[in-house]
Parts: sequence; C-alpha cells; structure tokens
Amino acid sequence: MTRRMMLALGALLATAPLAAQMPPTIVPDKVWPASAEHVDYTALQKLPDWRGIWAPILGGGPKPELPQLKSKYKTHYDEIQTLIKSGDPEAQLKVERRSSACEPPGMPGIMTQPYDVEFLFTPGRVTVIQEAYMQVRRIFTDGRPLPDDPDPTYNGTSIGHWEGDTLVVTTVGLREGGTMGRWGITYSDKVKLTERIHLDPKNKDKLIVENTFEDPNALIAPWHSTYLFKRQRGLDQLEFICAQNDRNPIDANGKVEFLKAQN
Repeated sequence: MTRRMMLALGALLATAPLAAQMPPTIVPDKVWPASAEHVDYTALQKLPDWRGIWAPILGGGPKPELPQLKSKYKTHYDEIQTLIKSGDPEAQLKVERRSSACEPPGMPGIMTQPYDVEFLFTPGRVTVIQEAYMQVRRIFTDGRPLPDDPDPTYNGTSIGHWEGDTLVVTTVGLREGGTMGRWGITYSDKVKLTERIHLDPKNKDKLIVENTFEDPNALIAPWHSTYLFKRQRGLDQLEFICAQNDRNPIDANGKVEFLKAQN
C-alpha cells in the first residue's frame, strides 16, 4: 500500500464516526436546468419590461365576489365576519392570530401586503422580492413539473410559464390555514393558486395580478381576486428587519399574544 493510500485510508477512518451520524444526501431525480448548455440569456430580452419597484394600489382592483366556502372554512369565515362587524376595537387583533409579528403571511400575502415588490428575471426563474420582512419568492420557469407531494411551506412551490407577455404561475404546497387575501377566507393544504401577471395594455406602469383559487376541501367553486401595482422607477427597497420590532410576549400558558405596535 502506498503512502498516499495509507493517508487516505487514515482520513476515512478518522471521519467514519462523524459520517455515520450525518443524514444522507438527497439527490433529486432530475436537476433543473440539466446543464449549462440549456441556459439561454437571449430569451430574457424577449420578456416584457417589469423593471422598477412596484407599489400596491390599495383598493384599486375590482371588488372580489363572495367566496363559496364549505365545511369548517365556511364556519370560520362566518365567525370572523361576525367579529369584524361587532365593533369590537380589538377585533383586528383577535383576527390576526399569529404566533409572531414576524411570521410571514404566505401566499398570496407576500404579493398583497402594503409594501412594494420587485421582479428579477434570470434564465429559468422569476424572483419576487417583497420589501416586508425582505421576503423572497421563486417562480421556476425552466420547464420543471409541479411536485406530486410537496412539503407545505408559507409560499409553496410556484411553477410558471410565459403566454406572450403574461406570466402564468401555478402554486401548490401551501400550509393549511393560510388566507386567500381577505380576513377569514382560509384554505387547506390542497389549495391550488393560479396567477396571471401582466402589464396593463393601456398603461405600462400598471401591473395586474389576477388570482384564481381552487381548493376541493374549502371551496365549492373557484374564487377570484385581482390586485394592481404602480411602477416607481426612481425608488429602491428599504431594509426591513422585523426581529428588531417583534415584541410579542408569551403568557403563563406558553401562548404568544399578538399586540398592537408601539411607538
């Protein structure tokens, strides 16, 4: 045995106990994109101009129809609407039952918060940066399929493709109990959200996001909503460190209370 082989064997034996404790590396069946040869930078030049910062036009979209909810999701919605109409000054705090002020809203909340968003185009991907909590959302446009059994996350898994100048995005794998964008309208982990994102043909500085929610557990029929954004070319996003302002106390029972913001 050569000296080099002896050294290699010694190194392997020295790290064997550590390696035995390490979890196995999970290799996907197919890596997207498959290789560098599939990267087409020239295709980016054919995409519409979404440069700039997009500020939400609050209340600017058409008023959505009432959702056709069912089972426990209908019961929850009715309870929340009764609470909102009660005149209780603490109604908003009771509705916002989050464990932390820094907990992200998930989809579609990342797209509908009263903070701006920015879109970055790269080969095979559209990246959305939300100023609130400095959240990042990835929309894959490299041809990969939707996952069969995704692990539920706040933003889910988003797969998109271009139909002309419209980005069509399908999102699955969202966490149970997320909201569809209005108080009390929650969804199950079987929800599927389809977005059609495009510029207003009459105003290239207005972006339109059309949502369609489908959920066999929560909805009798698909539910639709639309959100509008206005382009601000001269602005940039600010740093948003939520942890500096997360003051939610924990009571004697270990429950976290959602409090009003302090000045």
